[in-house]
Amino acid sequence: MSTEQKGEVFEFTTENKEFLSRVLAHGGPEARGYVLAVLAHGGTVREIEAVQDELDKIKRELAE
Repeated sequence: MSTEQKGEVFEFTTENKEFLSRVLAHGGPEARGYVLAVLAHGGTVREIEAVQDELDKIKRELAE
């Protein structure tokens, strides 16, 4: 993956944390796999933690 592509993936993860979290929470296995691949190739620790925070928020919403 080129540096430019990595930058684009990083930008996507930064701008779409809530969307990625919702796909992980509610998507099918294939969709979840794509999200995990995006995070693995473009997410920083901070971005992954932000997605985890969103997942925790979704979990609390579902528990209500």
